[in-house]
Amino acid sequence: MLAWHHTPNSMPSPDRGDLFNEYSLKLTQLAHGLPSRFRPTVNRLIHHLPSLFLDDWPMVPNHTDLLENNIRVDPSSGRLVGICDWRDTEVSPFGMSLWDLETMLGISETRGWRYHTNQQILRDLFWEEFYKALRTELDERIEISRLVGILLQNGWQSNDDGDLVPVSQEGNHNLNYLNAVVLGIQGTDIIWND
Repeated sequence: MLAWHHTPNSMPSPDRGDLFNEYSLKLTQLAHGLPSRFRPTVNRLIHHLPSLFLDDWPMVPNHTDLLENNIRVDPSSGRLVGICDWRDTEVSPFGMSLWDLETMLGISETRGWRYHTNQQILRDLFWEEFYKALRTELDERIEISRLVGILLQNGWQSNDDGDLVPVSQEGNHNLNYLNAVVLGIQGTDIIWND
């Protein structure tokens, strides 16, 4: 959240128009390639995507791999002491890396990934602290950028040629994940295919 108020001036920022076009193309591919149940959500995001590229919405460094193994916590206090693996950081609209919140609300197990039983309490606490630190009112663009980030990160699978294509195979881990975190389909098992 510090990036909202303290983005380094020296960090190169991509052209907003170019990045908008890239995201538009990818979301359009997902709208046509994901199962039809995702289409209303993806189309709504495409409609609102221009709002993430207005001058009043900051372009910030976003960690693209903020998974639990890249977060260092002091085991005695539970306080955050560091974030690792910044090499894949990219400057993009604020909120694009909020997709990582979902990984914090669950746990990887032998059979796959699942939400913690108290995930809603943790989620509510996160958002309360998030907006307190941000010092701003709720802005729908935060949810738009979070969902765009989730889809751009998890909406793909490799085809037989190694190209990334929208995930469409029922039972695929990424599709199960999208069912749970984008559509809120309860009871979705997020299980790795062996």
